[in-house]
Amino acid sequence: MEEFVKVDAELPFVQFAEADDMWIRTYTLEKAGYIVPQHAHEHDHITLLNQGSIEAWKDEEQLGVFVAPAMIVIPAGSKHRFRALTDNVFLSCLHNLRGTGLKEPKIKEEHILVKS
Repeated sequence: MEEFVKVDAELPFVQFAEADDMWIRTYTLEKAGYIVPQHAHEHDHITLLNQGSIEAWKDEEQLGVFVAPAMIVIPAGSKHRFRALTDNVFLSCLHNLRGTGLKEPKIKEEHILVKS
């Protein structure tokens, strides 16, 4: 099993204001090996891989390797994470909150992790 360590930096992201209950949050993973671990959300969402390639996991099970452009559906309640396989990976998380009762996506603390 590979070892990863936390990097004392924040993922660059842009969070746009809600439009018709849709939120988009973007991430840039500058280096291959960076991992974005995220906690589960209360709603389904889609991660759009815009650039680069990644490995994706859902509830500790590998979903596979994805090469841009690709869409990954993340079901509600699933813990998920992504590992950059190339430099300069660009991801967009698409959150449709219509019908959820939420005013914004529940996104908990995130970390950048790299191979130790």
